[in-house]
Amino acid sequence: MKEDDSHFFDETSHLAADLQDFRFRPGQVEMASFVSNAIRRSRHAIIEAGTGTGKTFAYLMPVLRSKKKVIISTGTKNLQDQLFSKDIPLVNNQFGVKVAILKGRANYLCRDRLLKNIKMIGHEHDATVLQGLSEVQQWSARTRTGDLTELIDHSEMNSIVPMVTSTTDNCLGQDCDHYDNCPVYVARRRAQEADLVVVNHHLLLADIGLKELDVAQLLPSAEVVVVDEAHQLPDVARQFFGERLSSRQLRELSGDTKREQLVVSNDDPGLVECCDMLESAIGRLTQSFAQVSGDLERKLADGAVQEIIEEIDLLLSDLVRFLKTASQRSVGLEHCYARVLNLVDVFATMTSVGGNEAYAHWIEMTGSPSKYSGFVIQRAPVQASQELAPIIEKTSQSWLFVSATLTVNKSFEHYKSAIGFQDIDECRLQSPFDFVSQVLSFVPLGLPAIGTDEHTQALLRRVLPLIRQHSGRSFMLFTSHRALQLASRLLQHEHDLTFLTQGSMPKKVLLQKFTELPKCILLATQSFWEGVDVRGADLRLLVIDKLPFSSPDNAIFKAQSKAVEAQGDNAFRSLALPEAAITLKQGFGRLIRQETDAGLFVLGDARIIEKSYGGVLRASLPEMKWTSSFDEAQEFLEKISITSSK
Repeated sequence: MKEDDSHFFDETSHLAADLQDFRFRPGQVEMASFVSNAIRRSRHAIIEAGTGTGKTFAYLMPVLRSKKKVIISTGTKNLQDQLFSKDIPLVNNQFGVKVAILKGRANYLCRDRLLKNIKMIGHEHDATVLQGLSEVQQWSARTRTGDLTELIDHSEMNSIVPMVTSTTDNCLGQDCDHYDNCPVYVARRRAQEADLVVVNHHLLLADIGLKELDVAQLLPSAEVVVVDEAHQLPDVARQFFGERLSSRQLRELSGDTKREQLVVSNDDPGLVECCDMLESAIGRLTQSFAQVSGDLERKLADGAVQEIIEEIDLLLSDLVRFLKTASQRSVGLEHCYARVLNLVDVFATMTSVGGNEAYAHWIEMTGSPSKYSGFVIQRAPVQASQELAPIIEKTSQSWLFVSATLTVNKSFEHYKSAIGFQDIDECRLQSPFDFVSQVLSFVPLGLPAIGTDEHTQALLRRVLPLIRQHSGRSFMLFTSHRALQLASRLLQHEHDLTFLTQGSMPKKVLLQKFTELPKCILLATQSFWEGVDVRGADLRLLVIDKLPFSSPDNAIFKAQSKAVEAQGDNAFRSLALPEAAITLKQGFGRLIRQETDAGLFVLGDARIIEKSYGGVLRASLPEMKWTSSFDEAQEFLEKISITSSK
């Protein structure tokens, strides 16, 4: 018998009384009923709920009412915090479920590393970093959670963060003097005692893959797993089930080794010299990688690169020898010895030419092209489903995959293939918004070749009159940093316009300023295509420069394409097109966030109406009117401006 969830969402409900902008949404009731039924039957389910459905409360109500042990996994830490601090408390007063939040190590203070780095930095007289560490130390005496987001905008990769947090490599565990009140382990104990735990996809996969035993105590006791922002899971899984080697890992090993021997007695010059030589070689390897054009295989085949790799191999062997002796002097040095033993193998594997075709192998340089500061070499499975599906299928939980963007041309087949599930219940709920009246989609014709600087310049010339015409705000999303920076430089000459560019300030500050500055334009790229909600900002114009197809040079995409074509399938139709459709839908979702919104959507890519595959892309977006007439676009903007001013 189905359970009736409708009373949780009607005008007399607690939700209606507590939620300021409450509206009755039939789709919300339908989704809640579907979730309840899946939980009751212990079924896996996949749910696409269009923007405005109210999907968060639609799964929270039946999950909380079930009184089962639940894990909710999110794609971002921002949504984690929103769920734990706002959404769950708003409705949990009806149920009284014990709730906890658990984040990854990099979010929590490590007092051991903080104190050791203060001593080390003080020894090296680095006043700027010492001041930052002192601020963290003062905060550490006040904090109850040790969550660094209380102090630092963690999304901005603050340089202090690696110095005051631990990794699985450098954590001392129960050997640490601060273990009993360590924020990481305190948070984990609370999570183990809770009935509902909010995690992120990386932690969920750590639990599934048993990569960190302290985390892997959550999943066996859970009865329901909700994967929110589920469209991100395949990519996260692909990263997680792969391997990673970075110059930062090597430098941190060297720095931690020097720090530990300084704490012990600072009387091992041979060990210190070995670490210094390793750091120098890492710097030279970074520059050699930068000087060789092409993919990782080409870089690794270069003679100069191979020479430095062999040098680092020898230095790591020397470090093993030094640390084997030094490890007997302290727990910290013992852990460094264990780390170098692991890194010797990882370095050899990741810098070897050739490999398994089931894995993609690539390199990313960090820093600016004018002076790269480091590198990351990655190896990841081409199909994450081969790793993910067997593990989940062995569990007894009911898994619910939820997102606003999971279908392509109204079908779940692409996503089901990505996670490796076929026997799974499906529910697709359209957005309650009237996109036909709320949105006009404008595709300018006759623009220069897609992806060129001339295209960016011409598109900007087309949209500037539209930007100036309306009284609201404008959002420009780009598919490349090059196009973003070019548009930013061009707008500097438009002195009557106010604009903000991604990267110019922390993300939270940027979005806050965007909502405060009248007629502001926000320029952004990939990380702003989803998870950015500018509700109430009077957004009237959304511009996307071109269709978001994966770059042909992307290592994962190249490996996936090769695997797809080896099976006799078409890589464009079965891989590139579905992924572009989902990403486009995410980007479009920034425009309409509530029933009262209205706006013009400009897509600077005529392929969506000129190419045969454009129909698939249009069908994946909400139903709305399309035009190539600039005059019609102007008229629509004028109409919605008049309507909003009444």
